[in-house]
Amino acid sequence: MMLATLILAAQLDACHVLSKQDVAAVQGEAFTRTTLTARGESATCFYELPTFSKSVSVDVMHSGAREYWEKNIEKEREPEEPGEVELEPRKIRGIGSEALWVGARGTGSLYVRQGDAMVRVSVGGPGTEQEKIEKSKKLARKALKRL
Repeated sequence: MMLATLILAAQLDACHVLSKQDVAAVQGEAFTRTTLTARGESATCFYELPTFSKSVSVDVMHSGAREYWEKNIEKEREPEEPGEVELEPRKIRGIGSEALWVGARGTGSLYVRQGDAMVRVSVGGPGTEQEKIEKSKKLARKALKRL
């Protein structure tokens, strides 16, 4: 029963950790709809924007984040496609207990662990890697406050 409650909480929170104003302040557009996908103890919300390429994805994990982090985030990642260059995760300061940027080919995600909870934020659209990191940090801060 406790696990079911945690899963339900993750599902509910994933699409409620960011408001239309939060997303608009970072991406310049408010989302038009959200799509929730639940997997085990985590849930992903896709915040769809009018300019689809600028959409935002957020994963929320309420429990087990520390173990997940150690097994999946901190270790070296293998490239997904032949010839793809996978960059080493970069430590990001000033947010959460730990934060890492994992990116390749102009895309990336910011993983932030705070205690035993974790969020992953990925922003679409134009911009340099550093600009995307800053946008992701702003959204992750909002999301962490609502967990």
